[in-house]
Amino acid sequence: MANKFVTTPIYYINDVPHLGHAYTSIAADVWARFQRNKGEKVFFLTGTDEHGAKVAQAAEKNGKEPKEFADEISDKFESLTKDLNLSNDAFIRTTDTNHEKYVADFLQDLYDKKFIYKKSYEGLYCVGCEKYLTEKELVDGKCPDHDKTPEKQCEENWFFRLSDFKDKIEKLIDSDEIEVLPKERKNEILGKIRQGLDDVSISRKSVEWGIKVPWDETQTVYVWIDALLNYLSATQIFDKKDFWPPSVHIVGRDIMWFHAVIWPAILLAAGYDLPKKIFVHGYFTVDGKKMSKTVGNVIDPVQLVEKYGADVVRYYVLRDFPFGEDGDVSIEKLEGRLNGDLAGGLGNLAQRVLSLVKQNSLELSTSGVNLSAKGKEINKLTEEFKFQQALIEIWKLIADANQEIAKAEPWKLAKEGKKEEVKSFLQSQLSKVLEIADLVTPYLPETAEEIKKQAKSLDLKPIFEKTN
Repeated sequence: MANKFVTTPIYYINDVPHLGHAYTSIAADVWARFQRNKGEKVFFLTGTDEHGAKVAQAAEKNGKEPKEFADEISDKFESLTKDLNLSNDAFIRTTDTNHEKYVADFLQDLYDKKFIYKKSYEGLYCVGCEKYLTEKELVDGKCPDHDKTPEKQCEENWFFRLSDFKDKIEKLIDSDEIEVLPKERKNEILGKIRQGLDDVSISRKSVEWGIKVPWDETQTVYVWIDALLNYLSATQIFDKKDFWPPSVHIVGRDIMWFHAVIWPAILLAAGYDLPKKIFVHGYFTVDGKKMSKTVGNVIDPVQLVEKYGADVVRYYVLRDFPFGEDGDVSIEKLEGRLNGDLAGGLGNLAQRVLSLVKQNSLELSTSGVNLSAKGKEINKLTEEFKFQQALIEIWKLIADANQEIAKAEPWKLAKEGKKEEVKSFLQSQLSKVLEIADLVTPYLPETAEEIKKQAKSLDLKPIFEKTN
């Protein structure tokens, strides 16, 4: 057995969670559950990022103090972990005093090692991204993610010597010592690194809501540095030091640079082992536009779970397009998957087989299911984050099993008194249903458990309810 440490980003709490946050968390949960099912020890971390200008502005807009606002929104993110049936082992908040102390001590160490210095900087700052943008990154003079013109800012801040680590970071990513996936994201990062690395600000003078820089209390720690250090501080806070370094960080494309370049450089400077893998997924779009709280085209995952159930939401977000690519989402598509794949496919198969077993008063084995060669191939796809492909292959097994039942017509064999043939056929089909339940367990944990429960008790009820 090996320790596996999987993380989501910690989510920024300037507003309530949307489906994009749920997507990242579901993917991390699938991988964490899969590893546990293999017998691995897993530390699955998620949480909230609670400092910075956007949070302070959102709190003021809502007539609240930043910490009061942070408590309220962080609670919604933590509740979402339960709504989505996530199996996370810990939930970290950057306003936790233990985390704040860890960040201050960590940066003091970098400062003492001469990796941090002071200089003036002028640039175009996007409050939505909480970062400076170059002219090349703008589209028609605006931030492409937030459709807003960045503000020109000039400050004297503390800077980390990121440029010192250019060659090392490039080599680590190029050689896959830090594996950036999918491959096109690796190539994108390498292309940007090869253009050169500028030193990066680790503090803000104009932002009061944050951790004080320990050697200069006139400034606060830049929210992104604060946030990245959660992965390390969590291993201390939750007594999980043995799980370092991370097996995989699962992040969105908009924060790839921070995780693939700045984060490893900081760890190198401090002398820590580096994350093994960074998987970068794509954006959700609605009518072709990136889902964003700032833009205002978000879909509420809590409402989806309340109406359709957690497993339906989990299935939909991972089935409709390859993990790592962008995808356009809609309620209509979700309902199509529910009615077709889930109710008409998996639910129908389970009910057909279990009903036939019950009708024929058969006592069949429900234990000792061995994975087929195809099942092992599917598990390999899950291991490699090829979630859509894994689900497609599982549903091929479902379709094949339904076709076998239609062809064999076991109800006719029963009428002809061929009980042993019926028993043999249904045992084979039941074993397939239970294998399928095992394969979907990381994706649809409640559904898989319900199928296994009904197989043992034969107390049958619909697995999924179709929409009208």
